[in-house]
Amino acid sequence: MKAITRFTRPVWRSFTPKFFDRAVAHVKAGGHAAILESKTKVTLLMGAAPSGEITEEGRWSVLALEQQRFRRIKEGAAKGLFSARVQPHAIDAALDWVERDSVHPDATRKLVFDCLDCGACCVDANVILDPDDLERFDDGGHPELKGKAYIKRAKDGKVTLRFLPNGRCQHLLTDLRCRIYPMRPFNCRVFPVGSEACLAARESTLGLRDGAPELAT
Repeated sequence: MKAITRFTRPVWRSFTPKFFDRAVAHVKAGGHAAILESKTKVTLLMGAAPSGEITEEGRWSVLALEQQRFRRIKEGAAKGLFSARVQPHAIDAALDWVERDSVHPDATRKLVFDCLDCGACCVDANVILDPDDLERFDDGGHPELKGKAYIKRAKDGKVTLRFLPNGRCQHLLTDLRCRIYPMRPFNCRVFPVGSEACLAARESTLGLRDGAPELAT
């Protein structure tokens, strides 16, 4: 069984404020930009979805830096785009994205991942379960997955998957395939393939630095 996902991800570029117009053009072409105002002052510039909200790729880039705040630009050449000031502790990570993407010539990159041949996001994760997830275990013929061996129930009522001491999900097989993929929890289903969070997990767990074949154009 395969779980093939084809997607197009933004390519990161860095620009100084002098070339802000070029940064805007890059973002409007589908990329992401890091505006280098100084060694300690970096701002991300990201695009908008058709709905006018920040793109999922942009939102998850901010989250991957352990931040949550971003703002819509209301005037000027970048009107309608989104920006986020990078906190000092995350500047190196943001600049690493730029370095990683420096080999790609375009504003976007077309990729294909097989999530059943990866498993990177199944390590050191916090998978929260909702009632629908527990019902899905029943419907799939595995009510035992609701037992203490597989889930943890906190005093505040939060239910999460129980991971192994080494940080791996116990449903992740040795060949990196998910044992319960058809019944996987909602949090697992919506984890954004190809996001910076996904790419970081692949690099830290599998040693793959954006390692995926490009699709033929």
